[in-house]
Amino acid sequence: MQYGHAATAMSESYAGRSKADMLEVLDQEKGLALADALTEAGERIASGEKVSGPVADRCRAAATEFSNRYAGTYLGKRELRALVANPRLQVYEDPKAFLTCNHDVFTALCNPDRGRGRDATRAAPDHSWCHPACANISRTDSQIASLRCEVVRIDADTEAGLDPYPIAAREQQRKTHLTEIIRRHEAQPPAAPDP
Repeated sequence: MQYGHAATAMSESYAGRSKADMLEVLDQEKGLALADALTEAGERIASGEKVSGPVADRCRAAATEFSNRYAGTYLGKRELRALVANPRLQVYEDPKAFLTCNHDVFTALCNPDRGRGRDATRAAPDHSWCHPACANISRTDSQIASLRCEVVRIDADTEAGLDPYPIAAREQQRKTHLTEIIRRHEAQPPAAPDP
């Protein structure tokens, strides 16, 4: 990588081969991950899962647009580049934070340099800086079910009494925060079905 010698050969179509550098492969993998996230979001929504959060409508619209435009088709290099370049389709799963990020570079709180001119156009969210008050968050029923399991785990740890006091107190604060997220999700009315 240091001297630019990293490359890979990959198969394209029937018995064809092409040589690509590592950055092309990474861009292709980013597009495939984005396609997987949009496919999964579309399947959840199609199965009747509710979507909540500030950008719930944008998440549903992205899943619908991806399904209408790309579902069931071969995603070659050109299609993957178009997918990654489309600002409406920037949907990223963050399983550790129990959310879906519908990334918008202008409102993302995960970019510490937002508004300072440095790296202000970051193309993907930084999950290590994920902020719970971000305007790009949406959650599905599956993510809320995972949140409920996390609350049960916190309760079991509290009942066992093995955590030191500072950790137990922090976990109780976290439980309060997660319970509030669950309450807000359940309070949001389901979206009107598309005609």
